[in-house]
Amino acid sequence: MVSLAEGFGFNTNLLETNILNLAVVLPLVFSLGKDTLTSILDNRREKILSSLRSADDRFKQAQLELDAAKSELALAAEKVKEIQREGQKTMEALRLEETKRYEELHQRFDELKEETIRLEEEKVVKTFRQQLISVAFEKAIEGIRSRMDEKLHRKYIDAKIALMNSSL
Repeated sequence: MVSLAEGFGFNTNLLETNILNLAVVLPLVFSLGKDTLTSILDNRREKILSSLRSADDRFKQAQLELDAAKSELALAAEKVKEIQREGQKTMEALRLEETKRYEELHQRFDELKEETIRLEEEKVVKTFRQQLISVAFEKAIEGIRSRMDEKLHRKYIDAKIALMNSSL
């Protein structure tokens, strides 16, 4: 118990305090603390709600960006397929061109080979003819020399001189 001489104060001994004192003090503490606690909790709730809204907005923005990126990826994949198709068409065209050129070169090679063979045959025939003519001339000259005597030789020279005089 608090004596009057001691002044006003709180008695912290729960067994000595009476229920009436507690009934007056506790509602006062609850009403003052309630407003402060309610204000703190409201501020905290607003911050949490604001953070949730912000997170939701960021999530929606990220979702939109993800959808845009997926559509860009799909477009890029289509472009890749188109480029691959064009590349395959180009490769096929190049292979056909290569085959065509190879065939043309092979045909030209065959033509050149045949031309070379023909020219070599003509060269051999020409050489053979020249050798044949040379052998024929040699045999003719040998035949003439073997038959020609001095009288026939003089007759031949006179005929040549006469032929030269008539042409002048």
